Amino acid sequence: MHGLLNFIYRFYPLAIAALLAAGATWLEHATRSPEPVADAAVNRTPDFIAEVVRITGFAKDGKLRYTLDSPRLTHLPATDSTYSEQPRLQLITQGRHMWINADQGEVAPKGERVDFAGHVEGEREGIPPDLPMHFSSEQLTVWPQEQRAISNVPVRLTQGKTATDANSFVADNVFGVMKLSGKVRMYLIPRH
Repeated sequence: MHGLLNFIYRFYPLAIAALLAAGATWLEHATRSPEPVADAAVNRTPDFIAEVVRITGFAKDGKLRYTLDSPRLTHLPATDSTYSEQPRLQLITQGRHMWINADQGEVAPKGERVDFAGHVEGEREGIPPDLPMHFSSEQLTVWPQEQRAISNVPVRLTQGKTATDANSFVADNVFGVMKLSGKVRMYLIPRH
């Protein structure tokens, strides 16, 4: 019996310390506030939705530079991006108007870039004797203030009966100067 009491006295402080540590761990875990969960649903929760919207941008001299119309805009604070349904962008360059439509668009933070996707169609009005120019693709990125655009997927440009197909293109002054890349094919109609 004397050996048992000696064993208890010897390991008593260690047993108490282990119980206190286990209790402290349980208490800390039980009272800890839940950590934020990086849930995809939470990140996709909009902070505002607007319907029938027009965004307008002006040049430094105060002249109208572009308008972006959409039946519905949705802003996601997690990425600070704004998603547009059926966007219609109108650009005004040197007195010419250009329109770009798509199924959807994403406006980057601060509005410096618009990414169009799905049945992207564009048309730049012609000033006689030039005919209007038409653009079609599945993707187009436009920087409205800088008046430039890029598409890294196949594109088709038409002007009257002339048609050009390319794998990608870059445009400055939106369609004023273009660089076509990849497999480029042009269909010219002879003049009479």
